[in-house]
Amino acid sequence: MTTTLAIKDLPVTEELDTRAMRAVRGGFVPFMPVFSSVKLDSTFNASQLIGQTQNVVNMNGNNAAFVADIKSHVTSTQNATNNIY
Repeated sequence: MTTTLAIKDLPVTEELDTRAMRAVRGGFVPFMPVFSSVKLDSTFNASQLIGQTQNVVNMNGNNAAFVADIKSHVTSTQNATNNIY
């Protein structure tokens, strides 16, 4: 397989040294990725989901007949955080 590099339309004709050849960038090959040394400003969206379920059951005084003044206090909390750094 032979690979050829053709540089056209240069304002000055001169031979490129090793350092200058390493600085050559660009080109186009259909259906092939082309990488550039130019940093592009890009943005993206990141979705983060938190799924929580909490079931609280209080069976105070269950199966008790003729009972008075039964008191029950239930405190439940649930917290979640999700951060992108």
